[in-house]
Amino acid sequence: MFINNHIKIQQTTSDYDRMAFKYLLWIFISISYWLRMLLMYHEQKHKSEIDPGKIFIRRDVQDLLINITGFDLSRIFRVRNNKNLDRIVYKYLTDKQLKEEQEKTIERGRAKLQMPPVLSEANENIEILEKDEMLSGFSTSKHLFIDISLGIPIRDRLIVARDIDGTLRTATLDEKRRMRQIYFPIVGRELIMPKMFEDEHLEKILERGDYEFILDRACTQFEPDDRDYIRVTHRIYEHIDQTNSYDVLRSTRHFGPMAFYFVWFKKIDRFMNDMIRRDLMNDTVSLLQLYAIVHPNSKVAEYNFNDTNPHDLIQAFIENEARIPDLLGEALRQYARKTQQAVTSG
Repeated sequence: MFINNHIKIQQTTSDYDRMAFKYLLWIFISISYWLRMLLMYHEQKHKSEIDPGKIFIRRDVQDLLINITGFDLSRIFRVRNNKNLDRIVYKYLTDKQLKEEQEKTIERGRAKLQMPPVLSEANENIEILEKDEMLSGFSTSKHLFIDISLGIPIRDRLIVARDIDGTLRTATLDEKRRMRQIYFPIVGRELIMPKMFEDEHLEKILERGDYEFILDRACTQFEPDDRDYIRVTHRIYEHIDQTNSYDVLRSTRHFGPMAFYFVWFKKIDRFMNDMIRRDLMNDTVSLLQLYAIVHPNSKVAEYNFNDTNPHDLIQAFIENEARIPDLLGEALRQYARKTQQAVTSG
């Protein structure tokens, strides 16, 4: 009887220890999760206070993004639709003329890869210029005025509004957008945002994988610091990241801004995994160099990119900065095995 009671007490104690361990483990996981969320929140808040445009336009950043983008002429000049196709013209050329035409094609290809700028969101900044009560009720609608003098950049033109109550103020962002399009219209841009950019319709387009089409339309419809432009492009990049569809934009003008977005928000793990699996190790190194520039306080900024091979650089990133280390670790191991097999068979 005593032995049975002793066994029961031991079992009860053992069950209690297991429950206590599970409870402590749950507390630890919860604390880790919230600390990670808090860190991400502070990172996002800090990033929102920095203008990405100042970093994006740096020469070294542009060179790295150009390297990552690639230069496949068959992709750059591929036919996107069957409308308004030019008649094919065949010419007999000498070797010199052929070389000149090839150089012109390369220059046109580089022009097509000119990346749209990455800017922070424009802030609403309305300034009250005057309030004339004598004009209150003079009209049943507000009046907008724009400076149409010659030689002034469109974004620098003064646009003001006279409200119904007689207040004279600078125009809102939406009023400026509409006035600029009325007086200095851009082909393809509409006064009212097309429904394709609304979240419901945007998701349907993304499901079809028409990333380049919607990005081209966004560049036409919006200014690069427009809230809707930033919303649309970021959603597209996120969908590409979720579906591993990075290659769709390779050798297009949108690949660089997408890469910059992933680096800016420290979301390069799946992107880098795709590069490793495609044997694009030089692009991976360029991506890490870009990461070091954008995040100067990170461990990556301490790497020696000149004297370290790509494998060791990626391994260091996996150990220090990666958010999905298992994914990158497996990709790197597969690359190492494939390289070893190639050396052995060669």
